[in-house]
Amino acid sequence: MTFLGFTGLINFLTCISIAIFVILKNRKNPLNISFSNLNFSVALYSLGYFLWQLSKNENQALFWFKILVVGIILINITYLYFVFNFLGLIEQKRKLLRICAVINLIFIILNLVSLFYSRLEPRFNLGFWPTPTVFFHIYLIFWFWQCLYGFYWLLKGLRLCTGLKHEQVKYFTISAILGFAGGATNWPSWYNIHFPPYLNISISLYIGLVAYAIFRFRLLNINLALTRAGIFIFVYLFVLGIPFVLGYKYGSWQIATWVTVILATAGPFIFLFLQRRAEKVLRKVQLAYQQALRSTSSTMMLNKDLDKLLKVIVLNVVDIVKVAWAAVYLKDEKQAKYILKHKRSRLEEIGLPGEFALDSALAKHLCNSKLPLIGEELHSQELKVGLAVPCFLDSNMIGFLLLGDKPKGQIYDQSDVNEFTLLANQTALAIENCQFYAQEREHHHLLRVASLDRQIADMAHEIDNPNQALLGCLYNLELTLDEVAVNVPKEKMDHLKEKINKARFHTMRISKMITAVREFSKPTTGELVPVNLQWILDDLATILQPQIKHEGVTFIQDIPKEPVWLRANKVEIEQVLVNLGTNSVQAIQEVVTAGMNTPGWGKEINLKAYKIDNNMLRIDFSDTGSGIEKKLIEDIFFDFVTTKASTTGTGLGLAISRKIISKHNGKIWAESEGKYKGAAFHIELPIPKDISKEDIRKAEEERGNKTRGVTWNT
Repeated sequence: MTFLGFTGLINFLTCISIAIFVILKNRKNPLNISFSNLNFSVALYSLGYFLWQLSKNENQALFWFKILVVGIILINITYLYFVFNFLGLIEQKRKLLRICAVINLIFIILNLVSLFYSRLEPRFNLGFWPTPTVFFHIYLIFWFWQCLYGFYWLLKGLRLCTGLKHEQVKYFTISAILGFAGGATNWPSWYNIHFPPYLNISISLYIGLVAYAIFRFRLLNINLALTRAGIFIFVYLFVLGIPFVLGYKYGSWQIATWVTVILATAGPFIFLFLQRRAEKVLRKVQLAYQQALRSTSSTMMLNKDLDKLLKVIVLNVVDIVKVAWAAVYLKDEKQAKYILKHKRSRLEEIGLPGEFALDSALAKHLCNSKLPLIGEELHSQELKVGLAVPCFLDSNMIGFLLLGDKPKGQIYDQSDVNEFTLLANQTALAIENCQFYAQEREHHHLLRVASLDRQIADMAHEIDNPNQALLGCLYNLELTLDEVAVNVPKEKMDHLKEKINKARFHTMRISKMITAVREFSKPTTGELVPVNLQWILDDLATILQPQIKHEGVTFIQDIPKEPVWLRANKVEIEQVLVNLGTNSVQAIQEVVTAGMNTPGWGKEINLKAYKIDNNMLRIDFSDTGSGIEKKLIEDIFFDFVTTKASTTGTGLGLAISRKIISKHNGKIWAESEGKYKGAAFHIELPIPKDISKEDIRKAEEERGNKTRGVTWNT
């Protein structure tokens, strides 16, 4: 066997192995199919090349030479098909590819009928070589055009692609150039130019090994891949080279066989040893941050606050891995969305969507994959990301982490994916743990609220009993005065009656407040029924009045004159508004306590209700209180997030308010210019179209029964 024959054999074994491996990985993927076809073509050429070099006469050589030329022709067209599949241009170039395929088919026929060359003859002690005809000259020009045209589009793709795709295109471009350059070293011998084509071996070394690395390692680190390929080449040239030299140069084939067995056994161990040492040097920084990520993962379960947990994850990823930015999204079942919980950027602020729908392309892709995906694999037009890491509990994707690019143009490789998969698994368990604690805390809070409601209702009942007795006494006193009116001067009688009426007025006020408090504190079924907005606002004013009056706060209402009917749970909507009112009073107190009540500032709460259109009611609730820091404006509706001191607020009031408004198919959000600049809360509720006159009559009748006996006399 000659060295040229040996190169053909190595090329054949390498390319046929890669072709089979890639097509078995995914038989339906056009990219896998086109790449396998390219390698099958190279394998056909290499097999013909190997057997052509073994040929002992011209006829035998001619047969195998025709086979290798068919392989050469097929390499070019399959190469173009792969390039355009690789770059996503196959549909645009399909017509051109069909024309090229027809032209190449014509050249295959010319080759098979021996019109490419006139004869084969021994040349340069390198086997039988052809004498080309004019048809081959034409083909050679076409061969060069196909090579250069493919390189042109690869270089163009290299300029346009980013991230992993850029690295893969660069990798394949280098391998293709070296592979075609190696194959082209055969052309001089066709034209009787003595230039031994020993570089033919580069076909397997570069198209084979480099392309194999691209498909074998889904996330390719080019430095590691080049290192692995270089070590592999070095080791196996050593393993195969020594026996070849012993057998070919010295004729010691028996010794060469034993040396081959020994070296082939030791080869994998040498390769792994050298690979580990090289990767340890190359991945020093990467191994350090991966160790830090593992430490972060192991301590997650100690955190019982969901908001803090998610914040720590984002901060750690940015600070440890040095990615450009990171953001975490969590699933909200009621809103059917993934909501942005926290984000962090190392450089400038980035514009990230506040939410992703459950059926968005990004969410569906992650949910189907169940594994971290690099940006190019997401095919997302919504956002350009470096890596997306889904977080699963069983088969439910409860959220995901989005990461920007790594520093200095580095890319995410398989070891990164493994570490972030571990991080995602630990995060899922930690989130479940936090949610359990949050539910327990909310449950205990609601139990305390329910207990307090019962106590308030009992106390209201106890207050109402003597209050009703007082009303009866006032009525009897008035009757007695009427009986003795003839004996009392008119001026005195008028004065006494005025005092009785004033006492009755305040007693009735107490009675009305008790009625509102009892209704507010009673258990609710959660049913949404027709209710007049005016009733909600009247009871709100009654409940808030003592607190507002005590603090000297001005409460201004601007409400529609015409009745606005909602389908709602009156007590729950009142609960939201009472919570906002209480928060506003406390925020105004904070301004006074902090000494920020500047001249011209006033204690003021404004409630404005109005129809946006016939379908939606809006309530604007604003105050001149201590305001909200801008960094907290999106977080205050989450469980256990509060702007108050730990002894004052639980962080549940606004979270419960949001749940109530969501239950009513509405939305609530906050606005503030910052600390001590006041705050505004906006509520939007749908105005139903299905409330009939009969529904209104029943609601008014029920409202009348509840307030019967309570009248206002001024």
